[in-house]
Amino acid sequence: MHVQGVDGAEESNDGSFVDLRRSQAGAFTRTQAMRCGISDKVLGRGVRARQLQRIHPGVYVDFTGPLPWETRVWCALLACGPGTALTGPTALRKYGVDGDWRDDRIHLAVPHTRRLDRKSSVVVSRHRDLPAILHRTRRPLTVRIEVALLLTAGAHRDVSRRAAVLLDACRQRRTTPHRILAELPALPSLAGRSTLRRILADASDGVQSFLEHAYLRRVERAHGLPHARRQVRATTEQGVVYRDTEYEPYGVIVELDGQAGHADSISRWRDMTRDNAAATSGKVTLRFGYQLVSDPCSAAIQVAAALQHRGWPGRPRRCSPACRL
Repeated sequence: MHVQGVDGAEESNDGSFVDLRRSQAGAFTRTQAMRCGISDKVLGRGVRARQLQRIHPGVYVDFTGPLPWETRVWCALLACGPGTALTGPTALRKYGVDGDWRDDRIHLAVPHTRRLDRKSSVVVSRHRDLPAILHRTRRPLTVRIEVALLLTAGAHRDVSRRAAVLLDACRQRRTTPHRILAELPALPSLAGRSTLRRILADASDGVQSFLEHAYLRRVERAHGLPHARRQVRATTEQGVVYRDTEYEPYGVIVELDGQAGHADSISRWRDMTRDNAAATSGKVTLRFGYQLVSDPCSAAIQVAAALQHRGWPGRPRRCSPACRL
C-alpha cells in the first residue's frame, strides 16, 4: 500500500526505504524512518489514516489487517534492538523444520546484559555469549539449528515431546545426533541435559521417531530382549525398503507405525508390500502402533514369543513387579 510521505523517501546508505520495508516483511522502526527524512508527524498521520500500524513502541508496519507470521517476527526483532536473534521454535520454523509448533509466540535471544520490557506474544531469553551460538551467515540473526533444537526440547517437561523434537529433526536430515551433542557444552544451564543426551545416543543407534524410542527403551531394553538393528536397508522386487527394527539372527522384524503411516491407501499398500517381501524371504513381521506406549509389556510378550519360536535361547525379564510377562 502506498503511504504518502513514506514511499517517496530514500535512505542515504542502505537503498530505498521501500526495499528496506520489503526485506523486513513490511516492518520498520521510527529510527529507520527518520533516517529517510520521515517525521513523527508523517508517521502519526499514516496511523490515523489506517495506512500504517504501530505494533510495538517505535515499530510500525506499512499495511493494515492481520500480521503474517514473518512480519510478526520482524516486528519483534526490531522492537528488541540490534543483536537480537531468533531462537527456539521460532528459529526451527524459520529453518523449515517440520513439526507441531503449537507455540505461536516469537522466541528471541538477546545479550545477557540487555533488559527489555515485556512485549505481547514475545518470549525473550538472555545469553552470556550469544555470538558463540549464532549461525554465521543467516539473516536475520538466528541461533544454530542444533542450539534451537536443544533449547526447544529442553523446554518440554514431557520426555516424549523432548524426543519428538530431536528425533524428528534428525529424521528430516536437518542435522545429526553428533552435531546436536556437540552443542551441549555451549548451553551449560540447559534443563534435562542427561535425558537429552540419552535420546541423542539412541538416535545415533538408528532410532528415528518417538515411537521407535519408546520401543527401544520400554520394550526391548526394559524386558531384556536381544539388541536389534535399526533402519535396516533391504532390496525387494519393488525397490529399496528400510525396516524399523530387525532381529537378524532370528528373522523377526518389528515395524512401528504412527498415525501418519496409515493416513492413506498408498501408505498402507507400501506397508503391506514391505511385510509381504519379508514374509517371502522367510521372515516374520510384527507391527505395533502407539498402544505400545501405554502397554509395552504386551508388545514384549509378543516379540519374545516370536524370537523364542525362531530360536532365541534367552528369556525375557519382567520390567516391574506389575509386569504381565
